[in-house]
Amino acid sequence: MLARRGTFRRPDGPRPMRVALPTVLVLLVACGPTARIDTTEHELEETRIVATRTAGGELEVTGYTAEELFREANGLVRDERCPEAVERFDRIADEFSSSRYVSPALYNAGLCLLHAGSFLEAAERFERLLAELPGSADEKHALLEVAGLDIELERYGQALTAAERLLARDDLNEPEHLEALARRAQALFGLGRLDDADASARSTIAYYRVHQDQLPDEFFAACASFVRAEVIRARAEAITLPEADALTQHEFLERRAQLMLDAQRAYDETIRMTEAYWATAAGYRIGSMYEGLFQLIMTAPTPPPAHDLDPDAMAIYEREFREALAERVRPLVRHAIRYWELTLMMVDRTGAHTAWADRVRADLEHARAILLGPLVPASLEREGSGLDLDPPAAPPTDLTDGARTPAPSGGA
Repeated sequence: MLARRGTFRRPDGPRPMRVALPTVLVLLVACGPTARIDTTEHELEETRIVATRTAGGELEVTGYTAEELFREANGLVRDERCPEAVERFDRIADEFSSSRYVSPALYNAGLCLLHAGSFLEAAERFERLLAELPGSADEKHALLEVAGLDIELERYGQALTAAERLLARDDLNEPEHLEALARRAQALFGLGRLDDADASARSTIAYYRVHQDQLPDEFFAACASFVRAEVIRARAEAITLPEADALTQHEFLERRAQLMLDAQRAYDETIRMTEAYWATAAGYRIGSMYEGLFQLIMTAPTPPPAHDLDPDAMAIYEREFREALAERVRPLVRHAIRYWELTLMMVDRTGAHTAWADRVRADLEHARAILLGPLVPASLEREGSGLDLDPPAAPPTDLTDGARTPAPSGGA
């Protein structure tokens, strides 16, 4: 399962908003609702004329330009009044379709909504910019934002299209190229194209290693590393236990356990990149893999007994089988708990409070409840033997080694 909303957004927030362009000559024209003055000497802004009647019945005429709305909107953004700012930005796009301010207005409206967490509405502004103003100065950055938002909204086909459009451009700098590569890997994983996602994630990491000196941070490299681990985890979790004898089930478990260890190594590589956001996600996934394997084993079909049994004897056989399994796989839950506890230690140390941290806390309580639940009798305190399901690799002593505190969420 692909990580859900809030997973792939950069922790340092959206890109900076566009500032107002140089002031242009504005002439008020009192004829009709709108007017444009063409001149060969100055670049002029269209003026919107509004006529209203006062309470006394007098006609009052006012005018405003796209530039005035734009400056007013940016002031509202600085005052953290996003809804009012977006209303002004939208008016520019709706009322001044030929103005030079339409592109930065749509772009800034999208950023404002993105920062407010209104992902769908933000995507609509960026998509309108791309559709109505191809080739504008904001096209590249709008594409970058759309690719990320489509991942957030789980529109992976659209995210892949946006990423491919970006990678076809020749004006991306190194950080932008890395971001586009990582978005492509995320989109391919979301589409279930595991082989392609793995190849794309590997190429992203390779690009990062070559251009590391030109990149400001490891965020998107860690993102690609996380995708690689997710691919392996998805392959592991596709292995379920069939209705078969114990030996056959054991063979399936061995294959899944080996892939889980491979995934854990990949998640550990993500953690070592010291991006606290993705390290938290990786720590959560490692714990969830072991908790998931516990659930798989505890709900596996009961292998058939060696001899035919009557109903009462069969009930005893099934109960004893489950109790034996609980004893043997209890270390898996303990392993999950240990990883989640270490992950929360990192969260507390770095301040990387994300949706992943919330999931860690919720599943940690669930795992602790499992240890106290009826499937694990209190008498079964000893570590079981038999099926070798306890992973040989011990969890790291501290997930916080070298982790950096992410930059605070950026504002408009």
